[in-house]
Amino acid sequence: MKLILAPAAFLLSLVGATLVHAADLPASKQTALGLYLSASEAAGFMAEHPSAIMIDVRTPEEIDETGIADEVDALIPLAIVDKSKRLVFNPDFIPGIAKLVQDRGIKADHPIVVICRSGNRSAQAVDALSQYGFTQLYTVTDGYEGDRAASGPNAGQRDVNGWKNAGLPWHNQKAASCAPAREGGAC
Repeated sequence: MKLILAPAAFLLSLVGATLVHAADLPASKQTALGLYLSASEAAGFMAEHPSAIMIDVRTPEEIDETGIADEVDALIPLAIVDKSKRLVFNPDFIPGIAKLVQDRGIKADHPIVVICRSGNRSAQAVDALSQYGFTQLYTVTDGYEGDRAASGPNAGQRDVNGWKNAGLPWHNQKAASCAPAREGGAC
């Protein structure tokens, strides 16, 4: 069972929090680096590490519809919606990350937290970025909107967990007001 790799002071600050273990995650949310944070843990991590960067990899349409976490530094979509309404890889993802890294002077061991809707795309983004030598890439396992309820009166709704459902700070944002992905996606 893998435990989140984080400084002891941060772990001690999570009194009462449930640490995310790889064994508790579906394969689609697991990463090669094995660095996982729930949305609540991510908020605590960002507070403890003010130089950490948070990247949102959702589509512009998702941002426009549901808002964005206050902690997000850049919107760099991993995927975009094509003309046939399918999600396809965003060709500006890697150039956007490269621009953000260059502009911020980010080193390979700089802490980067990656968030998406529910933890699947952020895991894919973390794995893609780890191939470029980044070593401190954390995925937010429950994402911004959270997982879908499996049963009950809210079955199918994204109200199980996630940044927004945890009551963490967020705001409405139009993706168009963020820099284009290729330019580093700053919001």
